[in-house]
Amino acid sequence: MRRLRTRFLVSLSLLLSVAAVAAAAAAPKPHVVLVAGTWHYSPQLTLPLFAQELERLGFRTTVVVGEGDPEKRTANVLPGIDALATADVAVFFMRFLQLPDREWQPVEDYLKAGKPVIGLRTASHAFKYPKGHPRYPWNDGFGRRAIGTPYLVHQAGTTQVTAVPKYRTHPIMSHVVQTEWISPGTLYLTRLEGGCVPLLTGTGRGNARLMEREFGPFQVHEVEADIVAWAWKNEWGGKVFGTSLGHPGDFAEESFTRMLVNSVCWAVEKPLPGPGERIATWNLKQAEKK
Repeated sequence: MRRLRTRFLVSLSLLLSVAAVAAAAAAPKPHVVLVAGTWHYSPQLTLPLFAQELERLGFRTTVVVGEGDPEKRTANVLPGIDALATADVAVFFMRFLQLPDREWQPVEDYLKAGKPVIGLRTASHAFKYPKGHPRYPWNDGFGRRAIGTPYLVHQAGTTQVTAVPKYRTHPIMSHVVQTEWISPGTLYLTRLEGGCVPLLTGTGRGNARLMEREFGPFQVHEVEADIVAWAWKNEWGGKVFGTSLGHPGDFAEESFTRMLVNSVCWAVEKPLPGPGERIATWNLKQAEKK
């Protein structure tokens, strides 16, 4: 009798395991839409590669990229941007765009739905509408309201990146072993909104100069340090991972690509890759020259 009971329990356990695997396989994959809206820093090359890695990890992806330099177009700039309507997460890598009404509306609808936003490098200055245009406030507002900072200025040369010890336990930092590395991209200065959680800082060199912006003047020093990656919740309730990293050379650093993967998983509350899960990197020498 005891042997029969043991066999029954083992069989039941196996059936439950098979059912769990089948249920997981049948569950819809989170949809990630990656928007490459510039040729600056070559996201038209890096985002499709990152999308392949997300597909491997159980996501469904759509890469939105137009033909020709999107910064020089005012119509048919980002064909396929309607995919944001079904996105669970959006990754924005755009710069100085003037989207027409039909292409702008999916972006605004997505933001105001309170869905997660991941903004890379030039996303802080994603738009450049002329003064007097109804969307002129979004030139500063997209970076500030959607991602957590407007664009201020950038330094020259490389950036020394350091993880913030206090926030090493944040989910986006899970299994990020490297705590210091050099980014080949220049340091961007930020003006972060309240509530941003600093994950990485960076130090870079440049010319000392006085800058004047609409919000007021500020002095840039020869050596500057600033936050280069952060987590946040924007005004619409959307989870945010923002970073001024995103140079093609950053995709050769596993710490960076792991943070990107972690941020997507964190955004949709999907289990994070474990320490034994290798995260892809890419050495894009040709793209680095652009």
